[in-house]
Amino acid sequence: MITNAKVTILKKKIVNRENKYVVLGTYPCHWEETRGINTNRTARNRDDIDKITCFIPNELLREIDVEDLIIRNDEDKEIEQLKTAKDYEKKYKAKIVTVSDVFDFGSKDMQHTRIGAN
Repeated sequence: MITNAKVTILKKKIVNRENKYVVLGTYPCHWEETRGINTNRTARNRDDIDKITCFIPNELLREIDVEDLIIRNDEDKEIEQLKTAKDYEKKYKAKIVTVSDVFDFGSKDMQHTRIGAN
């Protein structure tokens, strides 16, 4: 799979009834942005369609859940600890994961993780 970006994934953990985000890792990926999709043909609400789809080859990241964060990080910047998802969104343009699928079948070269985010 051809990669065109790097992403840093932040895992959401709840500690003492507060959300904390821990860096899971930085991975090469194929990053696609969804623009101009025809919602009438898909019978879906515009807000329900993922704005980002990211394919991470050769990594089977089963620990990614809904509400984790994904940040495009092509320059391998150090991600500092912030308080809320909104803070990460403002500073790093983080997206909230809406779906994560692991494709663990087929040859090793075809196995990957697909992440959808808004």
